[in-house]
Amino acid sequence: MLLLSVGGFLAVATEVLPIGLLPLMAADLGVNESSIGLLVSAYAAVVVFASIPLNAWTSALPRKSLLVGLLAGYGASNIVLCLAQDYPTALTGRILAGACHALFFAVVFGYASRLAPRGRLGAAMALVNAGNAVAIAVGVPLSTWLGATVGWRWSFGCAAIIALILSVGASVVMPAIGGSAVSGGTQLREALAEPALRRVILAVVVMMTAQFALYTFITPVLLQSGFTAGNVGFALLAYGGAGILGLALCSRFTDSALRPALLVSLLAMSVSFLGIALLGGAPGWTLAVVILWGLLYGPVPAYVQTAAMSAFRDHPDTVAAVHNSTFNLGISAGALVGAELLLVTEPSGIGYAAAALALIALAVVYMGARQGFPRASA
Repeated sequence: MLLLSVGGFLAVATEVLPIGLLPLMAADLGVNESSIGLLVSAYAAVVVFASIPLNAWTSALPRKSLLVGLLAGYGASNIVLCLAQDYPTALTGRILAGACHALFFAVVFGYASRLAPRGRLGAAMALVNAGNAVAIAVGVPLSTWLGATVGWRWSFGCAAIIALILSVGASVVMPAIGGSAVSGGTQLREALAEPALRRVILAVVVMMTAQFALYTFITPVLLQSGFTAGNVGFALLAYGGAGILGLALCSRFTDSALRPALLVSLLAMSVSFLGIALLGGAPGWTLAVVILWGLLYGPVPAYVQTAAMSAFRDHPDTVAAVHNSTFNLGISAGALVGAELLLVTEPSGIGYAAAALALIALAVVYMGARQGFPRASA
């Protein structure tokens, strides 16, 4: 389970690595910063469109071999970035990494659901998501520092080394789990026929759209509120640290009180988004609200992953793939919504739309007491 958690850290850190290295990579590869930004969006696009079909095509393969191969794939993709001398090569490496990511979490959460003791599914999901939370909190600051200190290529080189070590470790410590005798297409049809899973999908799309409409543009929001380019990083680190703390404090509710805990988080997110929109130029209060936001959002990925895996237990890898695609669809939609709103309003104004979307997600969860969001996990 710890290896799966560290694997989650690697996957999410790989996804966000270019964010903190934009100027360095752009100058070295001879392109503008928006083109380097495309290395992040192209990665996410591959995840959205490839998660479900890749899982269907590989559903019969042994899970251990697939996990080892995916970790090795992360290693190869980061080596490509480390050695890239031009933009097309860098983009190729990112597409390879996105393809690994598209399948990786389906395998990881499928593994975790099978390893979890009965009644402790939520704890297993929280443990794996801990690696993701740490990657979000420290991935960008750490890669930025490493890139400025020894060069941006070493950020990808270190990620490649970690991936290859994990690949060897997985081949040694992970138990063998066979593939499914049921075809991937049949698994998908059976999973999507479950009303509870469909409700979870709807809730996840709406809440992730709300989250990333504002979070994607958190830097301009903080600058508008009075932060400087020098201390924005501190605020982002405070947000990430609050997320880790929130996951640590609230993960106990994932099994025992999933629905109430998620409702509290969504309400707190709505209040935080509205507070950011109303506060405008008050840096101290804005930082307090951002910390509250991070604290209550921290356990949300574990909550919704557990809800999805509990909604349909027959084919965990397929459910994890659907959730992975759904989650990233919400991320992409949120970034698009925020970008469009930024054309007509100041950055903090995005908070109004994010708050409204979070309240809609809250209503979907609240009405799912019987289907999708029971009080406790299965």
